[in-house]
Amino acid sequence: MEYWEIEEVSKALAVLVAEAGNYGYVDKLGYAPSKDLAIFYLKEALRDLHSMMSRDFENKEAEKAAKEIKFEQIDSALQKISGVSDRKELRELTSLIASKALAKSARLKKSEIREVK
Repeated sequence: MEYWEIEEVSKALAVLVAEAGNYGYVDKLGYAPSKDLAIFYLKEALRDLHSMMSRDFENKEAEKAAKEIKFEQIDSALQKISGVSDRKELRELTSLIASKALAKSARLKKSEIREVK
């Protein structure tokens, strides 16, 4: 999987964590035991992100990040995840995406805290 695909998937998850405070998406993906579950968890996250994007955000940095998400790259990432046949490779990939999402969400939350002060 390409670097830019991982970046876009992790950005989408980061927006969900920063805006909704729900770590469930990241946790589920990080521990997904199979590619079908990994794709299912990403589908859930993208559905909720789509819903979130139709309303006003409280965290303006998360809103800005959401507007920059390149969904065609996420689509490409989903295709590549569906092609992973090795469990170790899947675990490495989902763990990397989850870790990057947590790092990005922390940055988005930190920016929000600075704005409030």
